[in-house]
Amino acid sequence: MNWLAAHFQTLTLADEHEGYFLGRGAQESSITRLGVKSWRRLQDDAPDEDFRERYGDQGEQLAGWVLWPLYSPRGKMIGFAGRRFGEKTITRYLLPEAAWQPIWTGLTPDVMQRIWDGATVWIVEGIFDLFPLEWAIPATDVVLGSERARLTDKHVEFLRRFLRKPGQAVVMVYDNDAAGQHGIHGGVDETGKMRWGALQRLERVKVRASAPKYRGKDPGEIWNQGGVAAVRAAFQGVLT
Repeated sequence: MNWLAAHFQTLTLADEHEGYFLGRGAQESSITRLGVKSWRRLQDDAPDEDFRERYGDQGEQLAGWVLWPLYSPRGKMIGFAGRRFGEKTITRYLLPEAAWQPIWTGLTPDVMQRIWDGATVWIVEGIFDLFPLEWAIPATDVVLGSERARLTDKHVEFLRRFLRKPGQAVVMVYDNDAAGQHGIHGGVDETGKMRWGALQRLERVKVRASAPKYRGKDPGEIWNQGGVAAVRAAFQGVLT
């Protein structure tokens, strides 16, 4: 076990942080599964120079942050993502071994097993879209966050490699804004170059994928407007 995973095992989630996540659509079971924790500084200096430069020798600059682990497909912790409580400031830290791994929010060992077993994979941008969408999809499906409105080459290779069961598919649920739709369908970027979207790239590697229309900007905003009922209504009729 690496030093970061060992430290995360000592952390807990403060009551006010848990309340915030519940208010943003998280279920208690999902908070536990994703390992969402309130940061507490290390007892000794971090062995990683990049971590020390970004967050202080013992991570003291992460005080007030809520963090969740990032895992490799084999279940090894390769970093974390997080948000400063009460703000939209976000951070992500990756261990060196993450360089050759796909970075997904929500990829936990039990989710990986469900993907192996044939789960449909719904892909959103971030954690506060992931939590609300979990209320609307079948219990056998999973939701992953790609961290931004695009799939990396490593994301595509992950989906090509592990979605092998008959009928297994990807459902793209990026935001209904220009960036999100560009990430799904592609188009001309700011340099004038044509970029493929997620649907084109997944089709190329023979992964079945769709991007159903839903009502609202994104699952997180829909949740804020009306909770469970609003999310389920927005996705009614688009479930696979």
